Amino acid sequence: MDYMDVAERAGWTGVEAALAVAITELAEVSLWWAAPLALVLAAAKSWVVARKRARADG
Repeated sequence: MDYMDVAERAGWTGVEAALAVAITELAEVSLWWAAPLALVLAAAKSWVVARKRARADG
């Protein structure tokens, strides 16, 4: 894993967290829900990437 990969992953983590906070603010729910929502966003991103890689390989 090189530095650019680490930087990209950290950037996406920040984007997911910011998006989760924005969604909870818009939905007017407790900020506590931002953490599980960020995990769901990260899982969805990983799923999409895995599907794209599978299509490219196969």
